[in-house]
Amino acid sequence: MVATIFGLPELRPMPQLLNSSWIRVWLALAVFVLPVLGQDEARAVPAFQKLYRAKKDKPAVVLDLEGAIRSLEGLDSPAVAEALVNGWLFVDSEAAVADAQRDKANAELAEIVKGQESSERRTFPQDQHKRWNELKDLAPQLRERSDALRGLQQKLQNRIADLRRKDSLLWLLAKVVPGKKNPVPLRMAASRAVGSGAVDVLPEVAAALERAKEPEELLALIDAMGIAGPMAQLHATPVIALLQHKEEAVRERAALALAKIAVPEAVGPMIDLASTATGQTRLRIVAALEVLTGQQFGINVGAWQSWWQAEGAAVRAGGQKLGGGTPSHRKETDKFYYFGIPQDQSSSILYVIDCSGSMTAPIKLKNTSVGTVGGGAQPVETSRIEGCKAELIHALGLLNPKQKFAILYYNDLPHFWQPKLQNADKAVVQQAQAFVKTLKAASSTNIYDSLEQGFKLVGRGVRDKYYGVELDTIFLLTDGSPTTPDGKLDSTEKILEAVRGWNPLKRVTIHTIGIGGELNDKFLGQLASDNGGEYKKF
Repeated sequence: MVATIFGLPELRPMPQLLNSSWIRVWLALAVFVLPVLGQDEARAVPAFQKLYRAKKDKPAVVLDLEGAIRSLEGLDSPAVAEALVNGWLFVDSEAAVADAQRDKANAELAEIVKGQESSERRTFPQDQHKRWNELKDLAPQLRERSDALRGLQQKLQNRIADLRRKDSLLWLLAKVVPGKKNPVPLRMAASRAVGSGAVDVLPEVAAALERAKEPEELLALIDAMGIAGPMAQLHATPVIALLQHKEEAVRERAALALAKIAVPEAVGPMIDLASTATGQTRLRIVAALEVLTGQQFGINVGAWQSWWQAEGAAVRAGGQKLGGGTPSHRKETDKFYYFGIPQDQSSSILYVIDCSGSMTAPIKLKNTSVGTVGGGAQPVETSRIEGCKAELIHALGLLNPKQKFAILYYNDLPHFWQPKLQNADKAVVQQAQAFVKTLKAASSTNIYDSLEQGFKLVGRGVRDKYYGVELDTIFLLTDGSPTTPDGKLDSTEKILEAVRGWNPLKRVTIHTIGIGGELNDKFLGQLASDNGGEYKKF
């Protein structure tokens, strides 16, 4: 029991060792430490639970809640796990209130400014002007609270993921992973704990995987297996079977986990899956294959099949080390691109376009009339916004009718061309191209609210189902650092943290495009790499 608390293998005393000095030290520690730990938990858990409890018409104080998390440091038991999970759910409900209030304020701001979205000087009737100023003050306060609560959730998720006692892990496995009302980020925190402590609970994880039916539960269990890595090799069969699951997200996640588990039996089924997968899922499957096998055939399924026919027997016989490969880089051969990034592998695309005032600055871009900025004739001088409009008009013309798309342009507030994804048939594309020609530059660079609205585009809130998203690709274009609606510099870390919450399974690929010389390369590069995308700078 003592060894378990200290994260060591459980000791089985042998009679001949009972008189050894180190055993006497452990026994002394047991006499002293166990009661102290028990007393700490007996005090800390009720105090934590008292703070993480709804108070009528009184929002929780974030600093108090952060202090309560610190009071549980070093404690690990099912009671502590339960307190942390309930705390996360409480914070989630508080964040939902703050987000709803902010959404309402932003929607009212957008309604007031309607028709003057691209005006540097907006004029309103006196009553609207007063309300505009009130909301401009309120929105940043609500955003600050949302950010603080989201940060608190991340701390709670990390604390849950750090639990290691077997009884704590079994509690998470029984109560959190299969809980139908538990959001995906919470389940993923539980799966991180279970996977990291898998040496003690792998048989139970495998048994749960065999029983599970619900996609969210399967995703969490698959992730736990992937985190366990090669330790899970004896239990890989049910993960391989999930490569044929009806849900695309489950198939995709199983392939990613099998790349880490590294069993030869997974290679053939993963190649079969790559032959039928499409879009971003196919890209993720072949990336997993490249990690698993060390081969780099990209989306050339024929090459994968030929290699497996020639080398499969040797791989199955254990003649090749698996799991140490790296994904290959895309070759610059795709002509269906937008600013040098392929768009033909995407089923549904959201173009997020910077229309802030700085987009009027001059820039030299290659002539888009014969291709894109990735090729063409000599560079021509134009404004940032006119060059980007020409590139988007060209990219829209490359879409095929089976693809869907949407356009969001932003300055101090985000604005949609149409409120839902559109089929890329010829008439709709022409309407979109005509609209793009009308875009003008004004005001600031509100990336946070724009990305948030992008994740809400497909009809789900940021707290609903994450695995069945209709949108699979976002292209974010900007010419500067992000700002808040009132024009002040925004926190890039807060934006990255928010996107982690909106895109926990990374099912939406985010590509970033930087225009001009006043860019935050670190932020744009990390936003893309965190979400499986590319960063291009012009």
